[in-house]
Amino acid sequence: MASTDLSSKIRNVIKDPHSAINRLNTSRIPLCLPPHTTSPTLYALGFSRYAEIYLGFEEAWQTQLSTSPLAPLQTSPIPPSSSDNRIHTILHKIYIPELQRTRHVKADLASLPNLPDSTNKTNSAQEFRMYINARVAEKPYLLIAYVCIMYSALFNGGRWIKGLLRDAGREFWGVKGGGGGGEVWKEGRFSPPLSFWEIEGDGEGRDGVREELRKRMVEVDGLLMEEERKEILDEALVVMRWCEGITLELDRDVLEMGQLDGSTLNGKGRGMWGWGWGWRDWVELGRGWVGYLMGWK
Repeated sequence: MASTDLSSKIRNVIKDPHSAINRLNTSRIPLCLPPHTTSPTLYALGFSRYAEIYLGFEEAWQTQLSTSPLAPLQTSPIPPSSSDNRIHTILHKIYIPELQRTRHVKADLASLPNLPDSTNKTNSAQEFRMYINARVAEKPYLLIAYVCIMYSALFNGGRWIKGLLRDAGREFWGVKGGGGGGEVWKEGRFSPPLSFWEIEGDGEGRDGVREELRKRMVEVDGLLMEEERKEILDEALVVMRWCEGITLELDRDVLEMGQLDGSTLNGKGRGMWGWGWGWRDWVELGRGWVGYLMGWK
């Protein structure tokens, strides 16, 4: 009998869009590496965009955990409800320190080439980060969708990506090989600028972390209300739409930078959402959601 736990339901509901986005990204990642380029600049650009998602939901998560309704000093005259306590318990249960990526993201970005100045332009990844913070502030349990999707991507597709990054060679990344660094590199144990892909306890330990997350997801499923489960599944589809928009926007930005020509991207796949909707349509939709959630006029 097929499993009906929440993680399985999320995988099922995003199966088609995930396949489409996976095709988009897997056809583009090699273009960021030799022999297509001699610099990590393209990788840095793409990584910086998708990193916004991890930074967004992890900072929203930390905010929720730091405002615990179980704190001993309660300044509010209204005591926390049982629902508040239940949601906070859920957020604590799925928190695994080894999976947190924020520290690694910041270290990697500091070690990668500087990106073109875009201080006057907000990209769709930054807008998604704002959306995440606003949405989680409203409904904290939606974090479950982000945790399940984004960490699963790190476990699954991350293995393939690590192999590609390793094959590009230490010289490409500017990583020195002294002190046994060559052997460490062959084993795929990365320091900045690639520490994002390194999970504490890689190998058997990595699988242990994945199994621990899976177990905790099953536990929190039993603490959710049915309406909350439905909203988490809906949010999982929202994540997919934003990811598609981020990738398609990257195509445009790379072309504008002159890093690749249009013929290189031809045949690399297009989005699947909305019968012809492109990244601009989803960015506009996202802006509307952010505006609604944050009270913008």
